[in-house]
Amino acid sequence: MKNDDFVTDMALDVLERESLCGLSDKRELQYGIIRRRVELKNAELAKKIGKERGVYLTYDCPQSVAANTRRARALQSYLADALVELGGVMGRRGRILVVGLGNDEVSADSLGARTVRRLAVSSAEVREKGSRGELMACAVGVEGMTGIKSAEAVEGLCMKLKPTAVFIVDALATAEPCRLGSSFQLTTAGIAPGSGVGRDRARIDRTVTGAPVVAVGVPMVLAMPTVLRNFTEEYAAATGGKGDEYKLRSIIAEKRLGGLLVAPKDIVRVVENAALLLAGALNAAYGEKNRTTTFQAF
Repeated sequence: MKNDDFVTDMALDVLERESLCGLSDKRELQYGIIRRRVELKNAELAKKIGKERGVYLTYDCPQSVAANTRRARALQSYLADALVELGGVMGRRGRILVVGLGNDEVSADSLGARTVRRLAVSSAEVREKGSRGELMACAVGVEGMTGIKSAEAVEGLCMKLKPTAVFIVDALATAEPCRLGSSFQLTTAGIAPGSGVGRDRARIDRTVTGAPVVAVGVPMVLAMPTVLRNFTEEYAAATGGKGDEYKLRSIIAEKRLGGLLVAPKDIVRVVENAALLLAGALNAAYGEKNRTTTFQAF
């Protein structure tokens, strides 16, 4: 969802803001992990909150999950089950294509490429025999560096490889600082690369791939206008004052803050942890010999 001062890729951010959390099925899992499932079927509601119709699964995790090997493996297991559920492909029965989006040279946007590098892709022998499932992976980069739109690159890959299911991995934007690097969103609604931060791109969904698409992402950035708006509203509520929305927008425009993104100061570590977790989940679900990624806590 994007407007002048509320920017996010996270469906839950929007539902919380619109007081629609009752639409989600909430479950408390191990180690403080919260799983929420929302199925958007109603076209009018989907349009209202600025999201495409589909299933949205979100795992909100305490920061401690990534710092403990046992907890990280539990999260990987939850994510692996969700990938199989949403992808509609059990174990190693299908041809699975994982596509990493984003700019590998920008830490906050490198989640897709970092995840792809850690996948246990199928060996040449497995591909030649064609008797078992396959895991294939590719990082397509960004249009500014390749001259190729992400949707076109994915479409070309799918036309050649004819995958059973496609998983798109990308960094997301959020409206809530607590979700930076610690929330995982999986959705069957596809993805429009860069749309959350105002760079609208062609959507990647089943109409492009010819196969079920699951977009997998972790929020890595906040938009400055969203940060300022949230802070102003919370401060006004806490002090009993009244925020001046018009003045706030004027200051954002005057200071040229509208195009700024904020990332955690330890963004390299945050992205690395998220990539390890996602790669571990994908490997557990579909990787060569269903191998999990060795997780190294930071």
